[in-house]
Amino acid sequence: MKGDTGGDSYPLVWKAPLLGIDWGEARIGLAISDNSLRFSEPLGVIENRCSFVPPLRIPSKSGDALKRICTEKKIRGIIFGVPWYHLSGDPNPKSEIFVEYARLIRSLTGCPVFLWDEGLTSDVLKSERISGKRKYSRSPKRSRDPIDHYSATLILQSFLDECINGREDRI
Repeated sequence: MKGDTGGDSYPLVWKAPLLGIDWGEARIGLAISDNSLRFSEPLGVIENRCSFVPPLRIPSKSGDALKRICTEKKIRGIIFGVPWYHLSGDPNPKSEIFVEYARLIRSLTGCPVFLWDEGLTSDVLKSERISGKRKYSRSPKRSRDPIDHYSATLILQSFLDECINGREDRI
């Protein structure tokens, strides 16, 4: 995969279930597809203490949890969120770090990994949560509940909507 940014080649046929990943330095958000590849649902959050400074490596606790989930859930492919661009439209220089982590995950799990634009899903969810809190609470205090699995759900669902359910040749 060196030098490219597309992940593994796009298969003509995807098989369920797929795992969506929202990768972060502190947490990994996970989502899973249903067997029809129409819907995604939150799966959970794994604590992650990785660095975005080379040399990049997946901590053993996070890696063991990912391998276990891929085996137990019989994952057939991974949709990995990458922040390709900033809100300004400028390329995100950190995207190469995410590409490298995707390579490491492919090597660790043995599953094909397809890179997908995460489209600032965490930021969207945070702003919705904060605005929702302010509407219903006197305190603008933010909840500390992790939202990473919801971000992973949005990443996976956008992939399913655009690449699987939007295909006209799908039976």
